[in-house]
Amino acid sequence: MSVRKPIIGAVLFLTACAAIGWFIPHPTQFLPANGSFVYPDSSDTTASVLSVGEELEYHVSYSFFSVGTIRFRIVDKRIDRGRTIYTAQTNIDSNPSLSWLTDVHVRFFGDMDQRVFSYSWVGEDSSSKSVDVRTMNFDYDNRKLYFSSGTRFPDGREEVRERDTVPIQSQCQDGMSLFFYARQHCREHRQEHVPTFIENKQESTLIAFLDQREPAEIDAVDYPVDAVHFVGRADFVGVYGLTGGFEGWFSNDEARIPLVARMKVFLGSIKVQLKSWKHDSWQPPVYVEPK
Repeated sequence: MSVRKPIIGAVLFLTACAAIGWFIPHPTQFLPANGSFVYPDSSDTTASVLSVGEELEYHVSYSFFSVGTIRFRIVDKRIDRGRTIYTAQTNIDSNPSLSWLTDVHVRFFGDMDQRVFSYSWVGEDSSSKSVDVRTMNFDYDNRKLYFSSGTRFPDGREEVRERDTVPIQSQCQDGMSLFFYARQHCREHRQEHVPTFIENKQESTLIAFLDQREPAEIDAVDYPVDAVHFVGRADFVGVYGLTGGFEGWFSNDEARIPLVARMKVFLGSIKVQLKSWKHDSWQPPVYVEPK
């Protein structure tokens, strides 16, 4: 039981795309010769992926355990200095029937632009006694990331444990915006080594967008779903033992809804499956065998 407890807690943190880390694309990708960042224009190039009002709920399982749910929502859209900014929220909750084993309640809030690059991120890990809070604010003009972590107590007191300033060389992504970044690019055919920061240490994650069409199975519908497949590899041991390979399937349509994901931990694997959704009138597309 002592082994299962951290693993089950890990499932709910890690499936939100590296809860305590952030991900940076190739450092020179958005740096022209004069060294200034290239800011995207305000056109809604990803309107089908970033849709205000979208709600996606996922069931998370480890082995035969139903360990919890993850809910993604896009709650707001605004124009800020010529850029379209979307606000997203993620809620991660453990299965109440496992409260004797683990009790996880995590919330993420973040702002990202229409090209799915992060501007701010807040993570809150709640317990009965306090809330652990982590924040990231991206200052692209000065090429800096401002990070802080601390505790908020029920009586309103706040205690800062750590502050850090990290130099950055490109526009960046936090763990939550990476969920949407993968959706944006899932129908491309390329692979990318993404430098990955975990607790202020740079590692590497390989993502291979295969543009490989195949059927996917989810319990929410009684037919095979038309999907595209991607794979990846974490070249490090992450929080609670996330390591090695992972793979996922996205709907093969303009919405590119994540359907199923599988990830390796040090004892077995975890599965994340789409349970319910709200995205305009979207329904999972039916897979039809090519003739």
